[in-house]
Amino acid sequence: MKRILPVVVASALACGGLGLAGGPGDGDPAALVRAYFAAHDAAGRAAAAARIAAHPRYTPARLRQWLDAGAPFAGQAPGFQILPVDIGGGLSRRVTLVVPEGYRPDRPWPLVYALHPSGQPAEEWAREMQRILGRRGRQYLIASPEFEQNYIAARPPFVAEHPAILDAVARHLHVDAARVYPFGYSKGGFAAWFVALYYPDRVAGAISMSAGFDVTPADDGFWKLLLPNVAHTPVLNAWGENDPLRMPGLDGKPGPTFAEANRRFEREIQGMGLPILNLEVAGGVHTNLLPPAEPIVRLLETRRPDDPGRVSHTFRHLHQASCYWLEGLSWAGESWGEDPAVRAREGETASQAIARTVEPLLGRLTGEIDGQAIRVTRRHIGELVVWLGERTIDWDKPVTLEVDGTRVFQGRVAPDTGVALARARATMDFDALRFAGIRVDASGKAALVTAETMPAPAWRGARQVR
Repeated sequence: MKRILPVVVASALACGGLGLAGGPGDGDPAALVRAYFAAHDAAGRAAAAARIAAHPRYTPARLRQWLDAGAPFAGQAPGFQILPVDIGGGLSRRVTLVVPEGYRPDRPWPLVYALHPSGQPAEEWAREMQRILGRRGRQYLIASPEFEQNYIAARPPFVAEHPAILDAVARHLHVDAARVYPFGYSKGGFAAWFVALYYPDRVAGAISMSAGFDVTPADDGFWKLLLPNVAHTPVLNAWGENDPLRMPGLDGKPGPTFAEANRRFEREIQGMGLPILNLEVAGGVHTNLLPPAEPIVRLLETRRPDDPGRVSHTFRHLHQASCYWLEGLSWAGESWGEDPAVRAREGETASQAIARTVEPLLGRLTGEIDGQAIRVTRRHIGELVVWLGERTIDWDKPVTLEVDGTRVFQGRVAPDTGVALARARATMDFDALRFAGIRVDASGKAALVTAETMPAPAWRGARQVR
């Protein structure tokens, strides 16, 4: 790929020059990144981005390294901390953080997102996670939050709880966005599935113990609608052979035991090619599950994949409408609110009636990248963005974008370092850098994203990042 010299250089010159006595190529890259994050307005960030792009050693791959070296993270003493997080809707969560010995703010650290079981405080689960990780714990940050959401049919408030927590942690500590691992037990095990299913582009893989898939496998078939969400997300799903707790169905009534439900899940996903490792622990019970260490270690060494060529993502809320290179910015039509009107038909069970009622209310984004051709379909999503990373397309050739069967864009796209930096600032994701974005409104009109028109991440809503 050709070296990127984006249009942000010209825009910075128009704002009054680069402000460099020694020329645009001078400066320590880490210091230039710090200057970008310290800028107080769009013009200042544009000038800082231009200096970065004009650096003689600049390449897209180096931008990741420069962001890691220069992003404004403070040093942290090792040990336990409490981080309060505003999750929206007037609600907040306390997050217990564990900073390992040797933590350095100038390099990214993998994060274990530790999700506690019912009845156990988050701080205790953080200590349990230290015990589980053992000596390997020195390699990881741990964030153990208070939380409520662990099920698609959860009742209000409909806030972006987990993304808000992960974002706050990533602004406080230097997290490797390509190595985030939800790791939960019981209630937290369901939450690990929840995060992997509805925010797959935020995690590298998930570990669920003494729990099960987000929706109980049942004859209503609703659970199968969600399986493609983890087509690129490894999940270790471990349960005990003798786990007697019962999973509720969509109707809220007790269904099969955890062991029975997980066995059915294991049987029915065979042959689907999903990266799910189902593991039944012989003799295991709900409160005492000891799976072998090797699959846990293996999963905690994986990295989030680069942009997959095919994605399919189903979700309930707009703040869940992000899947790698596809992101919804506005909702269209009806939605699954607090109490959908359910009327059973003759011969239907209550859960079948609920599944039939809420399925049309789910949002969906699907996409395929075939060389320079990109095809997208959407349901219940109005405005969206197709993000282009360093290797998503061949930047020297025209690209075609088709949305819902209609061609909405065709032409060359110029990679823009200013866009990459603005997106990195908005998400604190320095691994999946976005050098361009094609924004498509509800009517199909397309426009290129600029640093000045950068939309906020889906979980924050379709506001502009200032």
